[in-house]
Amino acid sequence: MENIIAYVERYQDKDFTAMPFNEVDALVLSQFIYMKLDGLVPHHQDRNRVEPLRLCHMAALMDEEKVFIDQRYEKDNRALLTAMLGSIRFADMQMHFYTNIISVVAETQFSALTVFLENGPTVIVFRGTDESLVGWKEDFNMCFSRPVTGQELSARYLDQVGREIPGDFIVTGHSKGGNFAVYASMNVEEAIQSRISQVYSFDGPGFRPEILASVDFEKIRDRIVKFLPHSCVVGMLLQSQEPYRVVECASVGFMQHNPYNWQIEEDHFREMEDVADGSKIFNETINQWLLSLNEEELHGFAEIWYEIAKTAHVKNLLEVAAAPRKTMQDIWEAAKELDGEKKEMAKKLMISLLALSRENMRNARKQEKEQKKNKALKT
Repeated sequence: MENIIAYVERYQDKDFTAMPFNEVDALVLSQFIYMKLDGLVPHHQDRNRVEPLRLCHMAALMDEEKVFIDQRYEKDNRALLTAMLGSIRFADMQMHFYTNIISVVAETQFSALTVFLENGPTVIVFRGTDESLVGWKEDFNMCFSRPVTGQELSARYLDQVGREIPGDFIVTGHSKGGNFAVYASMNVEEAIQSRISQVYSFDGPGFRPEILASVDFEKIRDRIVKFLPHSCVVGMLLQSQEPYRVVECASVGFMQHNPYNWQIEEDHFREMEDVADGSKIFNETINQWLLSLNEEELHGFAEIWYEIAKTAHVKNLLEVAAAPRKTMQDIWEAAKELDGEKKEMAKKLMISLLALSRENMRNARKQEKEQKKNKALKT
């Protein structure tokens, strides 16, 4: 079994003519965009004045401390970039139309990049949730019925870049970036949508029914390829109409969300039949709960947890990673300071979630007993 770093190293001598672009290449680029490319790759506004940046020129220009600031992936991202620089598959890829927006006021964290692969396709890549706290706040906001700012920016970006580039292209992203990839592809104008050859969502959450009902989902559905890890959490949130495939991972629990833990055989993922039963029950519970709450309750829940983080002086997830025990203690103390109304709302919502969880667990145990009974009768 290999991960994406080993994959790039194994096929470093094969260009896209010898081995066409595949699902693993899409994950490589979806992880690559977690590196911070500010000041390196030209912005969309500079499209007429600045040439695209070739990856092979990036090493001499970059500030490593800034590029690898996301400590979640620092070590692996360094290894991935080294492998890509040594690969004819990626070393000459050109990068353009980079954008990176983090706005506390708009409650959005959005980043996108367009990649022109040598002898390969054009790929538009959306970044998932980064280490900023506002990025996680936007994840909460995605549970509401209205599109979040990042989703609207993704559709605008795809529309703008789609007008600039020729021919067909691929859209991809990991986590929230996968959600943005699908949302943008659903909402872009038809002339551009018709040129999308494939949409990859790697463990990207789904959409509330109201959002899917607002577009003609069938126009893009057969071009969406969604991959989920075996013990999936993120990608099954609000999962409904998107078809998905399941990837084996070299880790357990939430760590399976990390693309470096996804297992690869040759030029494809090692797949499994379905997500784990435990994950199904957990995700069914969360989704039922989310859809049972009205927008006011959802908004209140997100605001409560964001207020707790701010009261605890948590500015980003790097602080959590640097001192997890202290940060958790600060968050616990901040939760105690909630006013009576907010504390009651948080308590009410958690009670409803726990009640639903118990009911689903009882139903699952009952179903398991019935299956065993029927199996015994057949034998």
